[in-house]
Amino acid sequence: MEYAGRNDIQIVREYVDSGLSGTLSRRPEFDRMIAEATSAERPVDVVLIYRQARFARNTRLFLNTIHTLSECGVEMVSITENFGQGRNKLISQTITALMDEQRAIDDSIYTRKSRRENARKGFFNGGPVPFGYRTFVAQTDGDKRRMKLELVPEEAAIVREIFDWADIGRGGRWIVKTLNDRGSTLRGAKFSNGNLAGILGRLAYTGRYFDKTKNDEGQVPDREEWIEVPCPRIISDDQFERVSALRSSRAPTSSSRTCARVSSSGSGCPNVRREVLDKAVFSAVQKRILAPDRLRELLKGVLELSDAKRQKLEEEFSHASAERTRRRTAIDRLLGLIEDGVMKASDPEFAHRLAEHRETIAAITGRIEVIESQLARGSRKITPAVIEKFSQQVAEKLQDEDSSLRSAYLRMFVSEVSVSDQGVQISGSKLVLERGLAKGLPRLEGSVPIFDQKWCRLRDSNT
Repeated sequence: MEYAGRNDIQIVREYVDSGLSGTLSRRPEFDRMIAEATSAERPVDVVLIYRQARFARNTRLFLNTIHTLSECGVEMVSITENFGQGRNKLISQTITALMDEQRAIDDSIYTRKSRRENARKGFFNGGPVPFGYRTFVAQTDGDKRRMKLELVPEEAAIVREIFDWADIGRGGRWIVKTLNDRGSTLRGAKFSNGNLAGILGRLAYTGRYFDKTKNDEGQVPDREEWIEVPCPRIISDDQFERVSALRSSRAPTSSSRTCARVSSSGSGCPNVRREVLDKAVFSAVQKRILAPDRLRELLKGVLELSDAKRQKLEEEFSHASAERTRRRTAIDRLLGLIEDGVMKASDPEFAHRLAEHRETIAAITGRIEVIESQLARGSRKITPAVIEKFSQQVAEKLQDEDSSLRSAYLRMFVSEVSVSDQGVQISGSKLVLERGLAKGLPRLEGSVPIFDQKWCRLRDSNT
């Protein structure tokens, strides 16, 4: 205002883009100022700026804008810099613009280096704080306060509940309704399917997150260059992978089917009412799969361990652990493609590959648990009491009053239901049965394991 008064300049309007860098080519107030200054009415003769770097720290943007203003008879004047007049003025402005741009690049590189070093030391670089955590000052270096994440006990308890419910097959709508009905909130906001999905997909709850600060070239680094930052753990890796696999198995696909698979002996899917088919499948699983004698036959080798079998199991454990690590790395690389803009999260190929990797990880994890249990138990045999107890526990789950939970447990045992004119064929995986005996009542996997044999037992007479 003082400069304008001394030079007999009338201020028509002020434009401010708070918090936006001069390197950006899109700034709402800057764009509006140029548009109004160059409009057909020609309302102004001069654009006053405090310093050229505030106008633009992008040489191409600066030169293009100066040219646009000049064509409309508008002059740009810096109140703190004297560029002279005539041809020398443009040369001085161009040199200053180049220096301002390089200074901005240097500052940006320094800032990114500082952020990456901050992450390597385990500090939080800012951004949205995940539900379940808060920041605290972990270290002070002069005026610099370095932050870390710590648990918010009441929020962390809700996160654990959410994952426990999802782990046993509760659907998103049920979880959201239960939380909202009892008055739980997401920092004052109601839970929704959207923010619930965000919680269930947040890796930080496993005790680590990745800092992806851009490198010196201003590019998002490759997966190998992401910086892993530790934070307090809320859930286990295995639980996160089980829930991810289950969610992937439930995700809608581009096509749907009216029956799981048509047997080669039939010409198509017979017209069977859903409730009739469900009843037949429930009954068959309970009577023909979970009966103690049948379980004993299916699982007779689970805990019988000779020296040769122990060596074979140890080799399989090593292979499974390596494969799980490879799959986890593949998922991180897929997510990196999304970060880099190479793929979109809505891309069907991305969703398919992510679901495949997560389902495989969940399956491998289940098999690893079985192997660990077998190696720990040594040569102990399966007893009738163990078989009977397991059979009763699963039967109770299959008779639960909650139909969605009942169906979810059924999906653990049944991977295919084939309907034909000759009957209904049900097949599934032995892994869940083995894991149940080894680790207790099984959790939902949401996938068909790959490290197992198949049972394909019965042709039921229901049609």
